[in-house]
Amino acid sequence: MNALSVILARAAAFFVKREKTIPGPGNDYWYNRVQWPTVSGISVDEKTALKYLTVFACQTLIAGDVARLPLNLYRKRQDGGKDLITDHRLYDLLHNAPNLEMTSFNWREAAQAHLLGWGNHYSFIEREGVSGAIRALWPIPNPGDVTVSRSTGGQIVYEYTVDGEKKTRTRREIFHIPGFGWNGLVGLSMIGLAREAIGMGLCIERFGQQFFGNGTHPSIAVTIPPEVDLGESAAEYKKALQESIGGLKNAHGIAVFSNGETFEQFTMPMDDAQFLESRDHQKIEICGMYHVPPHKIAIHGQNSNYNNLEQENASYVDSCLMHWLVRWESQISLQLLTKQERQAGLFVEFLVQGLLRGDSQARSEYYNKIFQVGGITPNEIRAKENMNPVEGGDQSFVMLNMVPLDQADMMDAMEPGNEPESDPDEETKDGLRSFFARSDREREERSIRMRDRISRRYAPLIRDAAQAIVSRETKAIKQRVGNRQQRDTESMTSFLNEFYEKFPEYINRKMGPVLRSYLQAVADESFSEIGGKEENLDNEIKEYIQGYADRHTRGSLGQMLALLETNDLDDLDIRADEWQETRAEKITTDETVRASSAAFSWVIFGAGMRLVWRARGSKTCPYCMELDGKRISSGEAFVQGGDELNPAGGTGPMRFFGLKKHPPLHQKCDCYASAM
Repeated sequence: MNALSVILARAAAFFVKREKTIPGPGNDYWYNRVQWPTVSGISVDEKTALKYLTVFACQTLIAGDVARLPLNLYRKRQDGGKDLITDHRLYDLLHNAPNLEMTSFNWREAAQAHLLGWGNHYSFIEREGVSGAIRALWPIPNPGDVTVSRSTGGQIVYEYTVDGEKKTRTRREIFHIPGFGWNGLVGLSMIGLAREAIGMGLCIERFGQQFFGNGTHPSIAVTIPPEVDLGESAAEYKKALQESIGGLKNAHGIAVFSNGETFEQFTMPMDDAQFLESRDHQKIEICGMYHVPPHKIAIHGQNSNYNNLEQENASYVDSCLMHWLVRWESQISLQLLTKQERQAGLFVEFLVQGLLRGDSQARSEYYNKIFQVGGITPNEIRAKENMNPVEGGDQSFVMLNMVPLDQADMMDAMEPGNEPESDPDEETKDGLRSFFARSDREREERSIRMRDRISRRYAPLIRDAAQAIVSRETKAIKQRVGNRQQRDTESMTSFLNEFYEKFPEYINRKMGPVLRSYLQAVADESFSEIGGKEENLDNEIKEYIQGYADRHTRGSLGQMLALLETNDLDDLDIRADEWQETRAEKITTDETVRASSAAFSWVIFGAGMRLVWRARGSKTCPYCMELDGKRISSGEAFVQGGDELNPAGGTGPMRFFGLKKHPPLHQKCDCYASAM
């Protein structure tokens, strides 16, 4: 039998001997401080348990997270919403300071630590003399000294001692949060429930300390020849022997014997005793007790990696934090709000959104999807991102091609080709004349309205594809910049060239299908508008998509290489952050205009008509106004490479390095093309 088997056998025998004395489920022991010794022989209570680092890490993690979350007071609205209440005394107590000596964070952190140790938290409620309004909350520092019982009248009372004076308080005077328990009124001591696991962990830690403290040699037997009689010097001999070969400082040293002694080393190798595995097992058990994912306290295993940490963090909030937060919210509503206040719709709530935030791409996709169905306003999105509201941002929007079912017939009537059959001079019910009787200006206005409608319908799809493209390149750049071993200009230049050489293929996969559908939709509408025969535009669409991929790649690579000239790679990191925040929106704005104008021009030129540049109105920039009304035929361009525009009211000459066959003229340009 090896050494480990002997230890386990003795521990099992000891446990069988003592198990008859273990308190039963209904014993008051579980509601009091832990004092009964563990099988491992180490005494464990709520305070000594913190010496076990895993217990300390779990308790400080949970207590810190509960303390740092905003705790607000709200009033329910009849429409299902809620309003933040800041002029109520309870808001200041919970959100800022529960008393004159503590912040809300310190109070809640200590209270949650009580719950994680003793299973209960108690605070004395200081009230106003006449009104009875809550003035302050003072935590009782040692929950284990509080006894909960019922008075002769059946009321719950709390007894505890302060500075040698015994206090008896009613439920109106004590704010009590009970943890898990069998009677629903008092929580069980979590340390008491897990004392054996904690004791085992402390025992393993102590074993490791002694193991290394003794030089990793558990014991040595020294045999002295029979003819050597130490006599009264035996004790001094043993002491000298211990000093010469014992302890970590003498490990791997040389023992010199002068009396013909021999020695035998009794070892228990760490791997045979599965020392490291035992330590890890005990740590995982403690994490399980607190429902803390091991990675949250820096225990990373095979099931923990950077690809699933976001899901594991969400699991931590749902499985660990949420039931503590609900305990807090429920007890605050029950004990600190009056019945009349609860009936008036007052309630408290922790804000957990900050803990559930994913990366910028995940948040963008979530906001975009909920925004498209009118579930959130721009200002609500900005508030979640800690940004100030903007004017006009409180309005909800829905996608234009998603309408209520009872309005479907109305929308069908507005589609091209579904105009009412009537006399060309007769006005329809909505006051609009038939398409065929309209003036050129009216047909032009209708044309751009229909293209704008298609543009709005496809904008979210283009934005999603653009965000994916931008996220891919920014993550690659930021990861490379963060590589401290390759932070030189030459290697970064090589990386950028190689990365962007292959990047157009990815752009084609992500943006290609969206642009193809958008271009075809605008072309179909344009064919319908002029009454022409539809033609195959596959080649034009393919060239346009490839052109976009090339434009994006050249723009990105050019910006990064220009920044590299400063020899400061942090500039690349900053630019990548800027791209992540704003570039997808810029791409959406530019490409909705550019693709719409391109598809329209293909149809118009194919029909032998001329293209006209149109500005949106008086707010259009001076450069675009310079081109307003200009006409071109197939094979011509509105602006040639090398041309300059320098209109009155501009900020200087605008030089062009390529052809401009259709809008946009510049970024954020909203001009459009018309036919003649």
